[in-house]
Amino acid sequence: MSTITYKQLLTYFSSIAYHHEQIKSFGFGDYKQITNDIETKKEPLYPRMYVVPEQVQFNQNHIHYNFGVVFMDRVEDDLSNLDDVMSDTLELASDIFTVFYQSYTYEQGDFSKIAVGDWSPEVVPFTERFNTILGGHTLHIKLTIPFDYNSCNLPIVDDFGFGQDESFSSYYQILKDWKNFAIAHEQVNSYGFGDVTQLVNNIETKVEPLYPRLYFLPETSTLNQNQLDINFDVRCLDRIEDNLSNQQDVLSDTLEIMKDFYAKTYLSDYEVLWNASLNPILQETQTELGGWSLIVTIQQKFDYNRCVLPITTFATGITWEELNRKWKEINQEWDSVKKIN
Repeated sequence: MSTITYKQLLTYFSSIAYHHEQIKSFGFGDYKQITNDIETKKEPLYPRMYVVPEQVQFNQNHIHYNFGVVFMDRVEDDLSNLDDVMSDTLELASDIFTVFYQSYTYEQGDFSKIAVGDWSPEVVPFTERFNTILGGHTLHIKLTIPFDYNSCNLPIVDDFGFGQDESFSSYYQILKDWKNFAIAHEQVNSYGFGDVTQLVNNIETKVEPLYPRLYFLPETSTLNQNQLDINFDVRCLDRIEDNLSNQQDVLSDTLEIMKDFYAKTYLSDYEVLWNASLNPILQETQTELGGWSLIVTIQQKFDYNRCVLPITTFATGITWEELNRKWKEINQEWDSVKKIN
């Protein structure tokens, strides 16, 4: 498995900001929180460095972590210092990229295991009015870390292999295997399947589920010649405190669970479509939840064989009216069965 967690990466960003002579405050979260200091509950000091979570990508033996790193400062109402703000924040973006690009090592952190996944990142300028006018640049940086798909390292109570019976590739069997994974995983406290409206409800107990929670949403599947692609939106979520103090832990811990889930699925006999991407979730639903969403595609062979279809002989000459009469007869038969039972 990867040796560096998501929270460790965020710690590296925070450490770099703390030791940079020009940066006066640091933050992490979505863009809605960018002008709030979750510790002091006040407007932060500037210049400010703020890290926004973006996509995480699984790609064979590596994981690519994407971040939007925002460097901002106050702009005077008359815009007299705008040129200084834009110049200084661009320098800050260049400094932080240099640290990771050179895998610079100092007492606050060793970046030698982190590679920059994109040597030509975008640095996007902005000016925007919040409580005050802010200007700056956003550095979109990709950090790449080796990832070992090793089932021996998974925190699973009783290791098991995914089913390999006749129904191995069926929809039901896939969900059964994933439910067993959730039950066996030491950090997962509940499992669910359904649409997004049921995500915060346990359909068995009728009460709010325990967290962290692994939840599977059905997505559109595709028939493509002799192959069936079965798609799921897999979400791992946990509670975020009202003061947002644990959102780094939530994103880091749920991502570790998603790594375990994907490694287990990849190491099975399932045909998994590669280059999967995870999207961060912050403050989902009426309950403050955070975590990750992963689209997983299971591929299976599909045989267009009419001989194995559970269909009686077609009557090609039958009319619409005759079919309506036959449907009514079936409904009457079912009504009779219901009365008996």
